Amino acid sequence: MKFLRNSPFLFFFISLLFAGAGAFLQISVERQLVETPEKQMAQEVSGKLQTVITQAQEELNSVASALPLDSSLFSRNLPKTSIPIFVYRQNDLVFWSEHILQPEISPKNIRQDVQMAENRFGKYLVLRKQPGSLYTLLAVIPLETRYGINNTYLKNRLNPQFFEEHAASLQAEKSKNTVPIVDDQGRYLFSLRVIDKAEWLHAGPVTLILYSLAVLFWLLFLRSMWVRCTTAEHKTAALWIVISGLIIPRILMLLNGFPNNVQEIKLFSPRVYAAGWWSPSLGDLLLNELCLLVISMVVYRLGTTIRFSAVSQKIGQKQHWLVCMLLAITILLIIISWYEFYRSLLVNTQVSLDITQNVQVDFEKLLIFVAIIIHTLLLGWVLRLLLNWLPLTKERKAPFALAWMTVLVFALVWAFNRDAPSGNWIILFAAAILLTWEQLHRRFTKIAGAYSSIFLLNILSAGIGASALYDVYTVQLRQDKQQLATLLLRDRDEISEYLLAQAAESIQQDAILLHALRAPWVNGSFLERKIRRQHLQSVVDKYTVQVRLFDVNGLQLHPRDSSLTLENFVAEWVPRAKATTQKGQSIKPSEEEPGQFTYLQEIKLPLNSSQWVTVLLELSLKIAAPNSVLPELLINSQNAQVEALPSGSYAIYRDGRWLKTSGFFEYGQDFPATLFELPMLYSQGIAAADYHHLAAQSPNGTVAVVSTMAYGLRSWLSNFSLLFLVHTLALFTILGSLILYKGKLVQTITSTFSTKIQLFLNMGVLVPLVLVSLTIGSLVTDSYRQDLVRTYIEQGDFVRQNILTSNWGAVLFKGRADSLSRRVNRLAAISQAELNIYDAKGQLRISSQPALFEAGVLSPRLNPQAFGVLRQQGLNRILLDEKAGTLPYRTIYVPLRDKPTEAPKGYLGIPFFDSEKELNSKLIQLITTILNIFTLLFLVFVTLSYAATRALTVPLQLLTERLKRTTLTESNEKLVYESNDEIGLLVREYNHMLQKLEESKQELALREKEAAWKEMARQVAHEIKNPLTPMKLSLQYLRKAMAEGRSNIDELVGKISNTMITQIDVLSDIATSFSNFTSMPDLKMEVLELNELVRRSVDLHLSPQQHQMNLQLPQELIYVRADESQLIRIFNNLLLNALQAVPSGKTPAINVTVQPDKEGFVLVSIQDNGSGIPEEVQSKIFVPNFSTKYSGSGIGLAVVKKGVEAMGGSIWFETKENVGTTFFLKLPVVPA
Repeated sequence: MKFLRNSPFLFFFISLLFAGAGAFLQISVERQLVETPEKQMAQEVSGKLQTVITQAQEELNSVASALPLDSSLFSRNLPKTSIPIFVYRQNDLVFWSEHILQPEISPKNIRQDVQMAENRFGKYLVLRKQPGSLYTLLAVIPLETRYGINNTYLKNRLNPQFFEEHAASLQAEKSKNTVPIVDDQGRYLFSLRVIDKAEWLHAGPVTLILYSLAVLFWLLFLRSMWVRCTTAEHKTAALWIVISGLIIPRILMLLNGFPNNVQEIKLFSPRVYAAGWWSPSLGDLLLNELCLLVISMVVYRLGTTIRFSAVSQKIGQKQHWLVCMLLAITILLIIISWYEFYRSLLVNTQVSLDITQNVQVDFEKLLIFVAIIIHTLLLGWVLRLLLNWLPLTKERKAPFALAWMTVLVFALVWAFNRDAPSGNWIILFAAAILLTWEQLHRRFTKIAGAYSSIFLLNILSAGIGASALYDVYTVQLRQDKQQLATLLLRDRDEISEYLLAQAAESIQQDAILLHALRAPWVNGSFLERKIRRQHLQSVVDKYTVQVRLFDVNGLQLHPRDSSLTLENFVAEWVPRAKATTQKGQSIKPSEEEPGQFTYLQEIKLPLNSSQWVTVLLELSLKIAAPNSVLPELLINSQNAQVEALPSGSYAIYRDGRWLKTSGFFEYGQDFPATLFELPMLYSQGIAAADYHHLAAQSPNGTVAVVSTMAYGLRSWLSNFSLLFLVHTLALFTILGSLILYKGKLVQTITSTFSTKIQLFLNMGVLVPLVLVSLTIGSLVTDSYRQDLVRTYIEQGDFVRQNILTSNWGAVLFKGRADSLSRRVNRLAAISQAELNIYDAKGQLRISSQPALFEAGVLSPRLNPQAFGVLRQQGLNRILLDEKAGTLPYRTIYVPLRDKPTEAPKGYLGIPFFDSEKELNSKLIQLITTILNIFTLLFLVFVTLSYAATRALTVPLQLLTERLKRTTLTESNEKLVYESNDEIGLLVREYNHMLQKLEESKQELALREKEAAWKEMARQVAHEIKNPLTPMKLSLQYLRKAMAEGRSNIDELVGKISNTMITQIDVLSDIATSFSNFTSMPDLKMEVLELNELVRRSVDLHLSPQQHQMNLQLPQELIYVRADESQLIRIFNNLLLNALQAVPSGKTPAINVTVQPDKEGFVLVSIQDNGSGIPEEVQSKIFVPNFSTKYSGSGIGLAVVKKGVEAMGGSIWFETKENVGTTFFLKLPVVPA
């Protein structure tokens, strides 16, 4: 600490040195990078890429060493490969280690050992190895992934392993303004076109380390300045140094984008969280919270030294009320800011904190919880300081009532201007509970304990956070339901109409398509696939597309159907359709399902000047099945609809009947028609049958109702439980760490009996509760997983059995696959699953959801792990974890064979895209239930333990208070405790002790009385003997003079008479002093103005010629309850002692000061400049019969002490030899 105090500027100069070195290095490096940025980019990408190339070459050699092929090729080589490897035998694919990529690369097109290849699904770096003329091995390193769809799960982007998140594009050829990428042998690989060079130009980690050291020493400088200033009592200066020393550098960091302007750090990326320039990332949020935490702590430390209650006593009644109102408003505003912090966090982050929606825990979520804990701590310090400043007293209820009413009024004002149905109540509750908590502690003159304060802080923060989650989620859900309800009622889609017209134009201009139509034999399947893949990608995510081709005679080419002609189709379509604004386009609304419509786009493709082929594109709007992930996987994010609502259902109602219902909610039974008459249904929504419903109405009276599971008290309680347990764990961990750091663990645990009781009770409940919760959670989770696996297996066996026993199962792998698609789709609808059928070589033959393969989401190859196990080991099934983009799911693979001993004719794959969602849904229900039960039980047991502690310790506290008041001089009351427990035994022993004490006290009183009389007699004899001796000598001298007949007898008589009178006066004073000490007169207590009494006493002793007397009085009037004559006598005695304590050769200088002390007391000090009191006699100053003066009786200060204590005050002194003595008199103040 001494080193910190004495070395602030050393830290300051070291911080400047590191900052200067970092700035110099940053400028130098960035200047070099700006001059030659290509070198930096090429080195960064080439270095990362070369590592993977080396690994790929090693794996290629390993797989090549296992050739030639045998039955164990897959099982032997899959464990060796982490990079996609493909083995071709004479251009036929015979081995693949990865089934997600769709490189579609022919080995004939790879002419170099390392070559970049490209197709519609992305760009790849391909490594070729040809150990002989028979086999060719390719290792495929993905450089760029492209899907036909871009959404939450599927991202079109460069491989972040090499390019991070930089904006760039790749090309195979060298060109201007591109960066060539080469391998370690200097071979050209590809070119990189950088869009934003600034993303690549960073000074590097060394510069970041220098800046970090500069920040570290800057913090040490601030700490050193704080220690130095507070030690020198310059606390205000210390506060401003810390505040400015933290805020100004933090603002500079934000304005300059530090540390991302030096080195990219994932924590400081805005992808997870971004709220504004002041908090552009999660890392910046944490730094801001840490700065505010330090500031709140130093403000608290400085604020606790301010005696706000003393300040409030100096102001008038109106100002006193104004201060109370301002403090109450400030407390309310802080709670509102607390709520808004939670809302901002929820709105601006990509991480879901709502446990009822997501139970996954990742690093970013943990950091957000850390930010919440820090924010709770800093607001806890500020609120504790404001509560300390509140002018609440146990005698008066007016300040508490005023603060309460102020909070109520301003909370209502805020509620009228904020859409926060739950937040409005929690803010009012939090402010009210804080004020009530503080008033109760003031009333019972107790300070809130650390444990109880932490629990209260945890409860408030968890409640505010849960309410913010509730409000944000319900508002967003209401908006989504309103949007979906409106969507269900719409009658057209202008954007899709435009996109469809653009697709029709591109089809008409497709030369390859026209050439294929003019060929002698037309492949209708090829034409359909080309139209879908190349021209309809912009609409297939929202619409189900049916492509129909009609020849020059109007007969259908594909799909072939002799009964359907162009004339018949148009005749059926036209009467119910109406034209759109686009050429050749019409729309047909659905009469049964409002909001559903079908587009028809007619395209004429000329074969010659007089003949043409007609292409009809029929587009039907998709409505996602509730609670299904698959539609989300196949819909572009920019075109996404809000159909996928959690546990969502919807219905269409018109003319007293339900036209359509979808989902789990039973509208016919649980949604009465009277609800349609409620205006609230169309604005905020209403709750009915455990669901929340919101509707939209079209001009023709059609109503669309969207329903979701009610997000109510149970959801609020789940989030409250999570936040409460996180707060409790974090804050008590911090508290425990501090106790361990200070080495006071045993002392803290064994400090009080109540602490021991609460600790043992809470641990006795908490440990079993945690163990039981974990055990139940683990068992139920395993049961859920087993049930899901059993369901998947049963579904796989069911579909396989249906295929093998069907009349078309025998021809499944013969002929054209498209002829069996309808039957596979029908089976998929019956089994409510997506079906993928592969041939014996592991290549896709038929899929019930071909869009997954057309978009590049899945590969047309069987999972190699399943292929190896099912073919080589003969298993009946295998369940594997797979991924589509970032969506995890499970797929069951089963072989299709007639007999167990036969080789499989093909393989069936059933992907369960909802597997993760189903498991998460069950886990959410389980975890939230356990959390709610755990939290409620924990709170109940904490309350019960507190009550039990109170019940057990109140008798002990009462006994302690009685023991403190047990005295030998006054009467002692016995305790009444009707119980036969251990405390009752203790009370009985205490009462028995009191009885013995009373007997001993009476015996002691008799002995003390005898001793006192003896001492009094001795003291009286001593004091009387002193004046009697000169009286006797004077009388003897007078008798001798008279006997001698002296002439000056008269003179001697007069002199001796004066001596006698003087000595008699001394005797009288002695008698009076003893009388005053032995029997203090009854006090006449009344309210007196202290300043006036002190002034009068000082005026009696004023003598400017002989001594100096300085008087300092406060401006406000101070009232005390005392005996006026006795108090004046006390002041006179102390002033006289002060004057007499000054040696004769020194001018007395007496300072008298009156000042308000702590709450409810006033302090009077009388200081002299005498010789001081020697240390060996200081303990005897107030002892009767002791005096430091030769002529003193030793009674005066004893009488003063007795009189002060009789008036409820206290007296003490401070002295320093050869400097002087100060007597302090402390009296209770009577409120004005």
